[in-house]
Amino acid sequence: MRYELLEKDKDRFISLVLLNEIINQQVYPPVNVTGEDVYLDHHLKVMLGKGLLVAKDAAYVPTELGHTELQTFYEKYSEYLKLFDIFCAVDLESGTFAFEEINNPAFDDDRWFDYLSNERFSDVRVAVAQFKGIDPIEIVFMSFLTEGRFEVGAERWQHNLTGNDVWNEIIDICNTAITKEYLDVDGVLENVIKQGSEIALDLLKQVGQVEEEEENSIPNDLFLTEEVTEVTEEYVEVVDMPSYGYDYYDSYYDPYYISPIWLVPILLW
Repeated sequence: MRYELLEKDKDRFISLVLLNEIINQQVYPPVNVTGEDVYLDHHLKVMLGKGLLVAKDAAYVPTELGHTELQTFYEKYSEYLKLFDIFCAVDLESGTFAFEEINNPAFDDDRWFDYLSNERFSDVRVAVAQFKGIDPIEIVFMSFLTEGRFEVGAERWQHNLTGNDVWNEIIDICNTAITKEYLDVDGVLENVIKQGSEIALDLLKQVGQVEEEEENSIPNDLFLTEEVTEVTEEYVEVVDMPSYGYDYYDSYYDPYYISPIWLVPILLW
């Protein structure tokens, strides 16, 4: 099938980037935007109309509905980082995954990214999304977030976020990526998902065990230290990445499993 980005979906993705800035950085755009922010004007008004924002004291501030929207996305994005990003670099001939080497001390950041881009690795995230019934456009959007392609504060970020170039690139990736049909022969894709999920879950357990050991090694009286911080006005709580024990994801040992969070109907848009 050929993928197309509907305007309502583009609005939704843009709103998530803006909600993250507004809620987590407590940056409240003025109602009367100026300068480069004029590129955001239409989308801020769309968010106002959807009830994600309200106008207060000549600025846009978040609502509880906006908080819920961002929180729901963070649930998905957290699972993407933990369990789907591993499929970005797979050697289909040898059946190996680049992420098997993520803890190799020989890799600094530059060497790691060079390793990921080795031509022997294929990106099968779109095929995995198709297999599990997830929207590939959302998966590629998340990959762009991870790569910093929507970095707020970068030069002309407002134009980059709201223009067509970056979104056309996302659609091109979806339409040219390795597909489910290509890999879904003799159970190849199912085996890739099973193997990748097992590696991802093993990495999660390694991280979880290290965190438990570090937590247990801290003297209890250190937790009694009171830290005083300056509080700025906060209309809704900051949205953090969800934190679950590594056993929470055990269902992903089944290659057909998909968390209910991915199946929540998108009613607002």
